[in-house]
Amino acid sequence: MARETLHPELERRLAVLEKPENQGAGFGGIDWVWLMVLGVVGPALLLLWGWS
Repeated sequence: MARETLHPELERRLAVLEKPENQGAGFGGIDWVWLMVLGVVGPALLLLWGWS
């Protein structure tokens, strides 16, 4: 099985993104609220609305 190598520029960009200082901060409180509303509560309400 042949192993394909990545383009050198892509390799460089991936190496930069793998460093923890370049990954940004974690989710804040409001981020979790939006994730819950848009990812759980909203779809559940749409399912219940469509079911009736």
